[in-house]
Amino acid sequence: MSMQIFQSAKALAFVLITAIPSLAFGHGEEMHGNHDAKHGGFVMMFLEMHFELVVREEGGVQLYYSDPMRVDLPASVVADVTVEIEREGSATEPVPMMISMAGDFWEGESQSLKSENDIVRVGFLFQGEPFVLDIPAMVLPQFMDAPMPVVAESPHAGH
Repeated sequence: MSMQIFQSAKALAFVLITAIPSLAFGHGEEMHGNHDAKHGGFVMMFLEMHFELVVREEGGVQLYYSDPMRVDLPASVVADVTVEIEREGSATEPVPMMISMAGDFWEGESQSLKSENDIVRVGFLFQGEPFVLDIPAMVLPQFMDAPMPVVAESPHAGH
């Protein structure tokens, strides 16, 4: 197995292991939309809400939220959003987050990611429940072999 495949598999395993509690809360027998990236980012789930982390190649972070069927939710659906980037070989960079002018996502300015070993730490409150997740840069589109396409919504039931 090549080193790149091994690292990708290792990163995916890390994300799945750290996210199992939140994934378990979010996947029951109810109808459920897809996990396709609408904004070219990385999609995860907490309770019955999807969120998409977009780390722009030129720098900056965006967080989008949607319901179980992937209908967009306003940014105000969550509170106390915090993001920081733990950079390989240097200090952790806090990313001050605020709601976009249109109110549809959270955004913050940061330096661009330099290494697939950087970690993006995301935290927020949703329905009074705290959530924190470390997402390795190697699972983000700019570090994958092929970029993740931005796709049209196509909900499905179950998994």
